[in-house]
Amino acid sequence: MADRTSPLWAAAERSDGAWEVVDNRTSMLYVIDGTLGARLWQNDQLWTIPLQAAFDVAVSQIQTHPTSNLDDEGLFPFLDVEVGGVTVRYLADDKAHRDTLQVNLDVARPRLRGTADVLLRLRPGVRIDLLHRSVSGNRAGVEYRMPRDPQWRPYTGMLPALPPLLTPPYHRRFSALHAALLVMPSGRSVIVCGNQKAGKTTAARWARDTGLAATATDEVVLLDTMTGVAFGVPLAQAVRQGDQRTTVPLPAGSATHLGATFPIGLVVLTPAPVVPAGFLQAAGTEQESMAWLAEHMRDAGADPAATRRIVRELVSRVHVHRLGVSPWPGLQTDLAAGLAPLLKTLEQS
Repeated sequence: MADRTSPLWAAAERSDGAWEVVDNRTSMLYVIDGTLGARLWQNDQLWTIPLQAAFDVAVSQIQTHPTSNLDDEGLFPFLDVEVGGVTVRYLADDKAHRDTLQVNLDVARPRLRGTADVLLRLRPGVRIDLLHRSVSGNRAGVEYRMPRDPQWRPYTGMLPALPPLLTPPYHRRFSALHAALLVMPSGRSVIVCGNQKAGKTTAARWARDTGLAATATDEVVLLDTMTGVAFGVPLAQAVRQGDQRTTVPLPAGSATHLGATFPIGLVVLTPAPVVPAGFLQAAGTEQESMAWLAEHMRDAGADPAATRRIVRELVSRVHVHRLGVSPWPGLQTDLAAGLAPLLKTLEQS
């Protein structure tokens, strides 16, 4: 498997509409027209054969079938998304699954197209709502392959498949926090941890609506164990209204942050009266910070030593607080009282 993780070649779209293709066996770079580049991108079966053969097949396909392989609604039967600096192609046999992915993850499409780093295939019956969660036992109905490898392999193990943390591009690279990630105009960020219903989604939407920060995620923050930068998994938000939850995709544009960010603050949402509502309590020691974070740490594939190291490095260099919060509707008042001045102060530091 190790000799099949590196692609034979890679194609990337340019802003002028042309494409660049690099043959990784010869290090040769080719600039090709948009029609040929798009066909190389679209047909991932071509990724398994040498570049010159892929050129020949793609040209022949264009001549015999000039229109792209779109479904009945004019959509490609796959979705490319970028998470953690890695491009993943999701293919689904069930059209309902494809539609859900297209809607919920549209914001994470790469701005310019290119060959993916890993491919994931979803069989009918897969719980698509659990792709971003760890599961008990193996995840049936999910397969993956690397670009140059024609063989699909079962996605075995408990780790999430959104993103596919068990595959080579991600394997053992990340730790994770159950948290929202708020990115300030400077590009630096604040991680907001909290248990279910603690207010992470409300905090993310409040920060966005007030213009204090863009949202990278309201659910899963990936910490790169090599660099210390953070990535948000750009999941659709489950917005609560009473006992009901409505799925709302992250919006495109400046209100949503995609890509890496450097955290400079960390807040743990804590129910009042453990901490007074609207009050920020600073951690006194690194040990206290680690104790506050323990229940919010998640397995993302990195070994336990690396996970603890990167989190300890994080709390050693950022401002760590707990914010006392009340149930809705008092939650927004508490965020305004505690989180707003912290974001403004950190942005100016």
